[in-house]
Amino acid sequence: MDDLWNSIFGNIGDIERRFDEMFAELSRGRGKTYGYTMYQGPDGIPHVREYGNAVGEFSPRLDSSISEPFTDVVKDGDDVIVTIELPGAKKEDIILEGTDKALSIKVDTEYKKYSKTVALPCEVSQDSAKAEYNNGILEVRLESKGPLSNAKRIAIA
Repeated sequence: MDDLWNSIFGNIGDIERRFDEMFAELSRGRGKTYGYTMYQGPDGIPHVREYGNAVGEFSPRLDSSISEPFTDVVKDGDDVIVTIELPGAKKEDIILEGTDKALSIKVDTEYKKYSKTVALPCEVSQDSAKAEYNNGILEVRLESKGPLSNAKRIAIA
């Protein structure tokens, strides 16, 4: 009976060990993230960009030591709010630069490295920028210079 059990389920220990190793990597911050994001840039041209830190398996262009932070961009009335997750970063290590069409975030320390440029949904006033950093979350609020665009409702068939 043991031989039958081992022939069917004998590899469960190996599978369990591999899962333990993967979760250990994730807890040490060495987990792999990879994907694509599609957006229309401020120039009106559609863009497809890779994000994440997976190297070799998916894309040899990505540097595994630099993570791309998760971001969210929301238009709230006359403001554009950009929220960036930067776990483990210190406020003094964050380099934040902006134009009227994009926002660039960079953290480059011995332990944490993040880098990303975010296209904004409309032109913004750089002078109006207000940034707050709390518990690994950076929120940047910018005033828009005008409406998003001349949007037209499209009927769905």
